[in-house]
Amino acid sequence: MVVLNPDTNHPVSNPCGWIPPISPDSTPIPEDVSASSRAGHGIGVLGMIWAEDKAQVLGAGGKMLWHVPADFKHFKDTTMGSPIIMGRASFLSLGQALPGRRNIVLTGSREFTAPDVEIAHSLEEALELCARTPQVWITGGAKVYREVMELGLADLLVVTQLDMTAMVPPMSTVAYAPVIDPVRWQLDLTRSDENWRPKSGDAAWRVRYYIPR
Repeated sequence: MVVLNPDTNHPVSNPCGWIPPISPDSTPIPEDVSASSRAGHGIGVLGMIWAEDKAQVLGAGGKMLWHVPADFKHFKDTTMGSPIIMGRASFLSLGQALPGRRNIVLTGSREFTAPDVEIAHSLEEALELCARTPQVWITGGAKVYREVMELGLADLLVVTQLDMTAMVPPMSTVAYAPVIDPVRWQLDLTRSDENWRPKSGDAAWRVRYYIPR
């Protein structure tokens, strides 16, 4: 399967870990102060955005397992103009920094560099780089999503659900979407799709918005 960079529409050679996301226009949250602000970063809204199949799979074997162009465009439209924070593998899967956004890459390596990106060696450092920013997006991969969830920092989850079950290659390491705890999160019915959007590429799709209870 050929995977395309969602901004350039050009093939990427190593589509590991990146999840095509989703989303909104304005993203109000039902609290005066966001979770990330309470943590001292002064970020207006810290959102997480991803796409998953029916089994909550994000990807496997270092590859994305589907091609849904309409969702790629939705990701671009949603994140344009805002900082995006991603792990190193997710960045490498894109092939280059995404234009129109601050690209912040998390890596444990002190030697890693790449054009047009900012490097952070911890999630804390990445959030500090975005201090006093109105909107920041976490765009992958699975480990980064899990860390943000465990720390309770996210204010908004924007999840593309794909009407398909991906074919996972044998012996592949599977990356799964984070668990959305119903005690902590509720579906925003006013913005979430009730019905599937038309099929694009491999699958029909719909967008679900989750906000803190």
